[in-house]
Amino acid sequence: MLQMSLFLLFASVAVMVWWVMPDVSKRMIRRRVFAEVAYGERLTVLGQLAEMMAPINRMLPTTWYADAYRSKIEAAGLRMTAIQFLVLQEIGAITGLFLYTLLIGFDRMSLPALIVFLLGGFWVPSFWLGQRVNTRKFTISRDLPEIVDLLSLCVDAGLDFMNALNKIVREFRRCPTTEELGIVLQEVRVGKRRRDALRAFSARIQTPETSSFTRTLVQADRMGTGIAEALRVLSEDMRLQRYHWAERFAQQAPMKMLLPLMLSLASALTIVTGPILGQFLSGGAGSFSPMAAGK
Repeated sequence: MLQMSLFLLFASVAVMVWWVMPDVSKRMIRRRVFAEVAYGERLTVLGQLAEMMAPINRMLPTTWYADAYRSKIEAAGLRMTAIQFLVLQEIGAITGLFLYTLLIGFDRMSLPALIVFLLGGFWVPSFWLGQRVNTRKFTISRDLPEIVDLLSLCVDAGLDFMNALNKIVREFRRCPTTEELGIVLQEVRVGKRRRDALRAFSARIQTPETSSFTRTLVQADRMGTGIAEALRVLSEDMRLQRYHWAERFAQQAPMKMLLPLMLSLASALTIVTGPILGQFLSGGAGSFSPMAAGK
C-alpha cells in the first residue's frame, strides 16, 4: 500500500511539473508564430488528461467556473482552457490526498485534516495562477513605456504603426509585452480590426498602462489624428508615470528594509553580547562570593 501511494504521488507530481515547467517545443512554437509560419500544435499531456476526465467534468456545473477563470488564464499568458485548468486543480487535490495518506494515513482518519489537504492541493494551482498574473502585469507595466518610446521613434522615422509594431516584436527582447503585441499582430493579419485587437489586448492584461495605451491609439484611429503625435504624447506621459512609480517604490524601500534591519541588528547584538553576558553572570557569582567571605 505504501509503495503504491508513493508511486501515485510521484506520478501526480511529475505530471504537474511536466506541465508547469517551460518546454522547449513550446518556445519553438512561439518563435514560429512570430515568424508567421503556420503550425499545428500537438495535444499536451494536460489536454489528454482533460479529454480523459471530460465525462466527469461534463456533469459538473463548470459554466460559472469557466467565466471566472477565463480572464485570469488569459492575463497569465497561458494558452489553455478553463477546463484544463480545472483538471490541473483536480490533480492538485489528488496530490493532497496522497500526501494525507503518507503523512497521516487512513487508519487515523481525521475528516478536518483530510478536507484541509484536499482543499490545499486544489488551491495551490490557483495561488500559482494569481502569482503568475501579478508578475506578468508588473513586467508588462515596466516594459510598456520603453516599447512606446521605440514605437514613437519608428513612426517618426517613416514607418506606419503596424510595420513599427512588427519590427519591435521581432527585434525587442522576448518578454510578455512582445508576446501580447505579437498576438495583436496576428489578430490584425487574420482580419480583425486594429482597434478591436487593441481592446482585446487591454482586456487580457487589465493594467492602467495598457488601458491608456489602447485608449490613445483607438482615439487616434477614430478621430483621424496622427499616430506619431499621439505616441509622442503617450510616451511622455508614460515616462512621467514611470518616474513617479519608481519614486514611490524608492520611498517605500526604507520601510520595507526596517524589519530585516532590526532582525539583523538583534541577531548581531545577541551573538556579540550573549557570551559576554553569560560569562559575566557565571563568573560574577564566583568572583564576588570569595570577596564577600574575606570581608
